[in-house]
Amino acid sequence: MWGGGGFDVGGCEQGVISELVRRAGNGSPVGITATLWRRSPNSANEVAWINTSGDTYDIYINIGQYAYWLIAQYDYTGNANVTLHSTPEYSSVQPGNSTSGQTYTLYNSLMKPTAGDVEALSVNGGRLNGALGIGTDNVLGGSSIVFGDNDTGFKQNGDGILDTFANSQHTVRVAPGEMQVLGAMRTGNAKRMTMTSNNNSLLNAQFHLWGDGGNRPTVIELGDDQGWHLYSQRNPDGGIQFVVNGQVIPGNYGNFDARYLTSGNVYTKGESDNRYVQNIQRGAPVWPGKVDEYGPAEAPAGCFLTQARHDPTTAYGVTFAYRPLQMWVGNGWRTING
Repeated sequence: MWGGGGFDVGGCEQGVISELVRRAGNGSPVGITATLWRRSPNSANEVAWINTSGDTYDIYINIGQYAYWLIAQYDYTGNANVTLHSTPEYSSVQPGNSTSGQTYTLYNSLMKPTAGDVEALSVNGGRLNGALGIGTDNVLGGSSIVFGDNDTGFKQNGDGILDTFANSQHTVRVAPGEMQVLGAMRTGNAKRMTMTSNNNSLLNAQFHLWGDGGNRPTVIELGDDQGWHLYSQRNPDGGIQFVVNGQVIPGNYGNFDARYLTSGNVYTKGESDNRYVQNIQRGAPVWPGKVDEYGPAEAPAGCFLTQARHDPTTAYGVTFAYRPLQMWVGNGWRTING
């Protein structure tokens, strides 16, 4: 069937063409199958039939607005007959007791398929159902894209979760508000700075940059799940403050200059206490015996005369008393002996 009413000069697409194929079945009654092949957008669109009696069928087609005054060329086998109606029965809807046939489209330069018709992805965008491999097959599966290598690419692994794979190894996960690197993270080209986690720590660690807009405008802080370890802070006056939440143990004390004396060149508190005189007192009095009629012998070292009295029993009638001089050093009294 081809032709149609030529309403518009130059409207080449109005010259329609369709092909209708009918085949009889093997049953009793025989039954038929009708297939319509469309070649242009304004040609016949659908086909249906009604079994009027025995092996006789009325065939109906749905035509477009330009498919009037068609030219029908037909042929049939020797055991069949076809009758064309010059004034066919018309209906705006498909007859209710009819059976629908099958319509297929023969795509061409006039009637091009859409991306959906051929299950392709339009250059204007669209939905791809399944994994995509660029230059290779895709073994990641699911909603994933691989590039050149069948197990290297991106994969959506849950609501809001995008994973990166390299040779099937999960390397990066992007989730709402965070990015997790599942291995070493390196920056730089010739010389690299590396941040790693051996995954055997008891606690998680955090490295924060924050500020309160007031007395602590810029703070670089290192901590773990139990609190902060240390921080470096820029003060409002531009100065730097470095604070450690614990003890600092240098591996090398060479950074201390001559203003700081090292061990062995200074006194400890105990050593200073043992050398510091905290008090002085006199010891118990001693009355030395007479050596001869002239009096006693000299007092021992560290002692001083505290008493001289008249003694008529001596030639000169004098007796003496002395006391040792004592001082409190460290944790006890010591007698001066020199």
